[in-house]
Amino acid sequence: MDARRDQDLEPQAVVVHDANALTGECPCWDPRSDVLWWIDIQGQRLLSFSPRSGERRAVNLPLMPGLITNRRAGGLIVGLEDGFYAFDLAKGLSARLVAAAEEDGRLRLNDGKADLRGRLWFGSMDKTGGGGRWGGLFVLDTDGSVRKILSDITIPNAIAWSPDGSVFYFSDSVTKTIDAYDYDLNTGSLSHKCPFAVYDEGETPDGVCIDREGGVWIAVVHGNRVERRLPDGRLDRIVPLQVSRPTMPMLGGVNGSTLFVTSQRRFLTTAELAAQPAAGDLLAIDVGIPAAPCAMAAI
Repeated sequence: MDARRDQDLEPQAVVVHDANALTGECPCWDPRSDVLWWIDIQGQRLLSFSPRSGERRAVNLPLMPGLITNRRAGGLIVGLEDGFYAFDLAKGLSARLVAAAEEDGRLRLNDGKADLRGRLWFGSMDKTGGGGRWGGLFVLDTDGSVRKILSDITIPNAIAWSPDGSVFYFSDSVTKTIDAYDYDLNTGSLSHKCPFAVYDEGETPDGVCIDREGGVWIAVVHGNRVERRLPDGRLDRIVPLQVSRPTMPMLGGVNGSTLFVTSQRRFLTTAELAAQPAAGDLLAIDVGIPAAPCAMAAI
């Protein structure tokens, strides 16, 4: 069946947190507390939604966040413009654990996840709006050291791994391509880059997540959808959305198969905002396939 023709069979996602985020990003499911955490980058907020209780929270942050991920020691790791911090609800932000990879006022962090060994992979990008290729892809190792893996990156996105950790996905979104690499879990090294998914002009791949079967769920900016691709790159399924700028999906929820999707209202015109009242909100839909095992940062 043609996945594009099948999209009308999908139920519509619903708004579960109407946060009006300028750039909602980096949803992170915490299986220990059954809470979905996410960020508003330009709004400088850490947000959360509990499917069990319906509780929604917003915590103001001192700088723009670029990523969050679960921490093995408990709570979250929050990546701000100047580095990485631990966070829990009782204590708030800790003192800075690790400084930013590069002392460059033009940059902020963007996207990041932990591998199965606890290394935290993350990107940096131009925050001035000029579209400079000043960013990079980095890894924060379990001993606190930082390595730069790729340079000359404009918008790092789509950081994720196959369920067994053997394949690494990454995109510099301006290239319209998500690449797949062979990944060595023992050394944290990449090899054998090849295109995984390529998009037409006018559409841009953003964040991704992986399900237990190895399916890759991709938020397509200007595509009004999240799509699922099989491990060989073939399009398998489309989830249509009521927002034109979805930014990242994340599987979670009490049954593990709720697809949460963050979205952006930044860059939309007045007319577009009127037509997309859910822009900047957190959406959710049950897709029937559970998430891959949750990896947590070791720092």
